[in-house]
Amino acid sequence: MTEVISALIPPLLVGAAVVYGVVKLVRSDAAGLRARREPGEEPSDKTSSGEY
Repeated sequence: MTEVISALIPPLLVGAAVVYGVVKLVRSDAAGLRARREPGEEPSDKTSSGEY
């Protein structure tokens, strides 16, 4: 059983690192979009205005 667990640890660590990197990238992109928006501007949500 420990052989199976020890064989799965490296791929799990790589997968976790990839997920962490993607989350950091998406969050930094979203932060840039929030910073460029003017202070009084509402977020654009086309579904709330009835347009699809």
